[in-house]
Amino acid sequence: MRRILVVLSLIVLLVLLGGIAEPPESELVLTIYGHDIALVTELRTINLEAGLTTVRLLGLPRTLIPSSVHLESLAGGLAVLEREFRYEPLSAPTLLARFIGKEIEVRVDGAIYRGRLLSTERGGVIIQDRAGNVQIIAAPDGFILPSLPHFDVEPALVLLVDSEHAGEAPLRLRYLARGLRWEAYYTAILTGEAMTLHSVVSVTNNSGRNFENVRLQLVAGEPQRVAAKDFGLVREMAAPAAEEAFVAAKVFEYHVYTLDRPATIIDGRVKEFAFISAPAVRIERHYIFAGQVRDGVWAGIEFVNSQPDGLGRALPAGTIRFHQDGLFIGEARIPHTPVDEPVSLTVGRAFDLVGERVRIEHRRPADRRHRDTFRITLRNRKAEDVVIRVQESLRGDWTILQASLPHEQIDATTIEFAVPVPAGEEVEVVYTVESRF
Repeated sequence: MRRILVVLSLIVLLVLLGGIAEPPESELVLTIYGHDIALVTELRTINLEAGLTTVRLLGLPRTLIPSSVHLESLAGGLAVLEREFRYEPLSAPTLLARFIGKEIEVRVDGAIYRGRLLSTERGGVIIQDRAGNVQIIAAPDGFILPSLPHFDVEPALVLLVDSEHAGEAPLRLRYLARGLRWEAYYTAILTGEAMTLHSVVSVTNNSGRNFENVRLQLVAGEPQRVAAKDFGLVREMAAPAAEEAFVAAKVFEYHVYTLDRPATIIDGRVKEFAFISAPAVRIERHYIFAGQVRDGVWAGIEFVNSQPDGLGRALPAGTIRFHQDGLFIGEARIPHTPVDEPVSLTVGRAFDLVGERVRIEHRRPADRRHRDTFRITLRNRKAEDVVIRVQESLRGDWTILQASLPHEQIDATTIEFAVPVPAGEEVEVVYTVESRF
């Protein structure tokens, strides 16, 4: 049921995309979504006879989703009565399965056994010779088969159509295919309170078909994985571009990025295209200690995706890698980020900042009521002053009874202390919370 819903939702999106991205009659359009699926729109010309005709369309990906196929006659007068997607990869098991009930020869240790093939289960074979004897051969060396049956080793879409006219007929073919995905990767070079941002989009093709000279569209609207494996594929790298090569547009609740030139996406490869660049994005650095979640004080950066801050373009989700002074210093996941939205990312653990959290008192003043006192100790071994955000997660119906520093409530279960820690010094934060469950 979930697969059916995915297909239907993408077909709806296809209709929406048609409003801004209807291809010229000579184009092949490849629209890739974020969940290992793509929409292919192509034009074909076929020769027909008047009346019923069987049409065989080749040059298709092996991952084509048959139920998603939509065929449209541009000249009219054509009805598709039946369609069948045929693809049978040739292998020893599939070939042997074709000879069930037929006579074959089996080689074992130099000997040859002849008989009618009964089974190929679990790697071995079972045959019956002409005398009626049944032989179980657990580890055959090879087989001699009397013929090679027909296999549809090349993906094919076989159609039964009813045409009013004979001759050439132009068609528009649309279908969904798996094995195609894209991911955004960002490189941020930090310098003081600014960063230079470069990005590429990485397109992976595992569909079984080469797409040559296509109009490439990338649709962003849902989160992707932080890291995508390459599965040993060949990677074609993209150099930073002086001008951005993708044209952005909004369709419904999605962002569509269209490459401004034809692209070739080869099966079994990963190809990268230069994407968004920004020479000077204003950032703020921060430090966070969340002792209940993980050890140590962690460094991060914040920025606003706005024009005044050096950006102001819709950023699709992806991995952002940070560099400073020629070194890689960490990576994080950036979500889909609209214009004028803030972004807060953790970069790595701060070496010269130390945080410790200890519960120093626990009391139960009444049934289902707990009163706890915590001490957070922060030490700054750096040469400059810093401010460390101490984040505490609270449970139940809680009340802060006493705190050595002011705090801010971040959400229903989190408070934060902004703690100035001078260079070379140690600062403590002590607070008491009462929780009712």
